[in-house]
Amino acid sequence: MSGALTLAWPWALLALALPLLIRFGAPPRRHGALHHDGFARLWRAPDGREWPTLLAWCALVLALCRPLWLAPPQTEWTPSRDLLLAVDLSDSMRAEDMLDGARQQSRLEAVRRLVGELIRARPGDRIGLIVFADHAYLLAPLTRDHAALLTLADELDFDLAGRTTAIGEALAVARQHRTRAAPTAVLLITDGRNTAGDADPLEQAKAAAQEGLRLYTLGVGADPDAPLLPPEQRDPSSELDEPLLRELATIGQGRYFRARSAGDLGAMNRTLARLEPTAAPRQRAQPSQELYPWPLALALLLLTPGLGRWPRRRHG
Repeated sequence: MSGALTLAWPWALLALALPLLIRFGAPPRRHGALHHDGFARLWRAPDGREWPTLLAWCALVLALCRPLWLAPPQTEWTPSRDLLLAVDLSDSMRAEDMLDGARQQSRLEAVRRLVGELIRARPGDRIGLIVFADHAYLLAPLTRDHAALLTLADELDFDLAGRTTAIGEALAVARQHRTRAAPTAVLLITDGRNTAGDADPLEQAKAAAQEGLRLYTLGVGADPDAPLLPPEQRDPSSELDEPLLRELATIGQGRYFRARSAGDLGAMNRTLARLEPTAAPRQRAQPSQELYPWPLALALLLLTPGLGRWPRRRHG
């Protein structure tokens, strides 16, 4: 959004007509009346060059109007809970069992869409991104640069972190990168069980709860009777450790969500928005810059003897 030029006192433009009123509307001068010859220069300058005086008058009136340059508005947000998203990138996220209407897509593709919608729905919140598989890594620290977060979310891929599932390490990384400036929530998204890393998920959840982190978990995967699944895929969510995810959410005073389709992901997003309200705009500040010195300087220049006049052309 670009800035804008405006006038603080636009009604002062009426003063532009003052010379006309004096020239054509003033009553005849009487003996002893107070009079000033300055306005006469607007019509009959001694050197025949009236335009510098007219321009000086217009510049003075413009300076009186107080022209302002308004910078783009700056929005301040009320304090809110920071949100860390921990996304499972293990090999099982390749399974194409997430139904979006009549279209079947992989779990990771559906999660990418979920993360993007969640980021766009929380414009004033600080959001961070953690990925985990063989190990857990911080992909983006807590930030309000949502454009960069959306780019990273679109680039989530299986080759970033490995094949297994280190849930405990993901919670450990979340603990390391929370801030004390605001309460922090963690949304852990996985389709499996803890199969890698040295960190125990339950111990990490208890330590996180003591540090004030609120923990939400999301289990991803279709039911055995889901449509469009190949016959050999009897139970696509057999590796999902729902008891662990429920216990983690209970310890972290959060909630466990289950996503069997892309529609369930959207419903989870709306529920999370109710449980964790987003930051609201608190104040709109619009910095301004005074521009009246420029027309005022022009007027003074034009009214300075010898500077506001061009030499008259001589006819030989």
